[in-house]
Amino acid sequence: MKGFAVPISSIVRLFISSIVKIYLIFPPLSIKYSVELNRLNEMRLLLQSLFLSLKIAEVYCLRIPDTKIDEILEQTDIYQLIDEVVPLKKAGNSYKGLCPFHTEKTPSFNVHPDKGYFHCFGCGEGGNSISFAMKYHNLSFPDAIIMLAERCGVTIEYDQNVSQDAKDIVALHEELILDSRKYLYSREGKKALDYLYERDFSDSLLEEFQVGYFPPRVDPDKYVRKYDKSVLLNSGLFKEGQYGLRLMFYDRVMIPVKGVTGKTIAFSGRTITDQQPKYINSPETEVFKKRRVLFNMDKAKGALRKMEYALVVEGYFDVMRLHENGYSNCVASMGTALTKEHIEILRRYTGDIYMLFDGDQAGYNSALKSLATFVESDTYPSVVFLPDGEDPDSFLSKHGKDGFDDLIGSKKDLFLFAAEVVIKKSKDFNAKLRGLDRIKELLMIIKSPYRKDYYAQKLAVMFQIDENTLRKDIDISAAKTRLRRTGESLEQNRDRRGVTYFCERDFLAALVQLPEDVSLMMTEKILPEFFNDKKMSDIYKKVLDVLQNGDNINVLLSTPDIAKELSPVIISDLNSDLYRMASASREKILANSVKDTMNRKIKDSADMDEKRRLLIEKFNAKKQTQVKTDPED
Repeated sequence: MKGFAVPISSIVRLFISSIVKIYLIFPPLSIKYSVELNRLNEMRLLLQSLFLSLKIAEVYCLRIPDTKIDEILEQTDIYQLIDEVVPLKKAGNSYKGLCPFHTEKTPSFNVHPDKGYFHCFGCGEGGNSISFAMKYHNLSFPDAIIMLAERCGVTIEYDQNVSQDAKDIVALHEELILDSRKYLYSREGKKALDYLYERDFSDSLLEEFQVGYFPPRVDPDKYVRKYDKSVLLNSGLFKEGQYGLRLMFYDRVMIPVKGVTGKTIAFSGRTITDQQPKYINSPETEVFKKRRVLFNMDKAKGALRKMEYALVVEGYFDVMRLHENGYSNCVASMGTALTKEHIEILRRYTGDIYMLFDGDQAGYNSALKSLATFVESDTYPSVVFLPDGEDPDSFLSKHGKDGFDDLIGSKKDLFLFAAEVVIKKSKDFNAKLRGLDRIKELLMIIKSPYRKDYYAQKLAVMFQIDENTLRKDIDISAAKTRLRRTGESLEQNRDRRGVTYFCERDFLAALVQLPEDVSLMMTEKILPEFFNDKKMSDIYKKVLDVLQNGDNINVLLSTPDIAKELSPVIISDLNSDLYRMASASREKILANSVKDTMNRKIKDSADMDEKRRLLIEKFNAKKQTQVKTDPED
């Protein structure tokens, strides 16, 4: 409908949400009029699924026009966006604060509202508002766009020429959720539902987490008729069997796994029999990477800031039970040990992480294995151990929330817990020293001198050794490690290509800020191989591709690696005349290319007369370009 201000899908969603609300307000009608409860339940699930599908399809399948991305960037105040999560102070024409992406005590994080950019001179992170939203909130590009659009009140319009496969995968996810919910409350799902009821899971909790079930025999024809085979296989939920496609998850309780924004990105199937393994997760796809996904993060993110700590447990059912008991800050990894990416995600919302483990040897081992990853991430969690033989479910049943609060209060520092374990396991002093050596290696890489000092004091007391002797040993070991790493670094650097010319970065920074037609003109005769720095050469290829295809340069600038490289130049006050900077840098790149070509020819030539001729040619070329620029810059 041309000229219609409100998208049709919004009206449909409004209508559907109204029906859902009416139904929820008058549940007694189902009893009064003897309407079959399962039928009403099915209708409610259908309406809610349709409501969710419309929203997800709009956000994740339809392409947002470049003009809208530009408008969102123009309307977003990057100072306000960042100041909400990072306290900023005025510093000349910019603002400064402590970087949220690495630990520091002196502010090196700069925000330039006039340029719409941020850059940290400590860790190198930088970019525009979209880059910040993606990095800080762990969002995908579309998610970040949606978030910023809602903040600044920009109505998003979508291009219609979208990938049908993308739409189909979204629809498939929602259809599988709906079907699994139907099966759970059907005759075929009685065994699964009884299992969940025996574990005291309420219908409201199962609905909140959209838990479902697929019986042992599910006819895949329904999905095969509706979706292309490539869609079914790419979804990771179907696989090729002897007799055609079949659903991966069968005779298992189905738990949808959602991203930070609430979009279903995978599924986990939990056995209700002795079938092994206990859990099966969807295989990794473009949107589902186990190392970056935490179960329940979509619900927990708000509670993490409010409760000021994250509670990390081992099972999805544990998360659900704790969530039901008020621990909305609870998350779980996807059947793997916590990764650096997981820790980075949690640290954006809270500085304190509590790890909940079983109180047996396996639980202790899991805790100890995670220590190195945490120290390397400059994060120092606490560990909480359940009594042996207990899980969160059974513990809460016996001791209630007050008892669980007391258990959380018994938390231990993971680093010091590791030292305790070494001491308890050591039969003699020699064994104790060997254990101390392993802990000392982690102590050496701790960044904060205050934390390192604190742990050194504690370790000296625990191991009954002189603190000064321990400190000297740590300093000597650290010096040896630095010397070894320096040697390795020098060896690696021998293979690197030449030196980095500042003009290459300046040229690229100017290209992404100038009008597209001017930038395109500047790229004439400049080939990617003219760039001495491979990283700059790769970025130039991407910039060329965007300019030649008429795409939006702002999308490219939202790419983290490109933003990180170019943001220092973009926020600099030295680039006020972009055209002059681009022209001068262009001449330097051409001159450097000529010089490098001549040097290679001189080096490769075996004829002395040829070498002499080339040297004269190089000298003349240098004289000709010296008036314009200094090629050594």
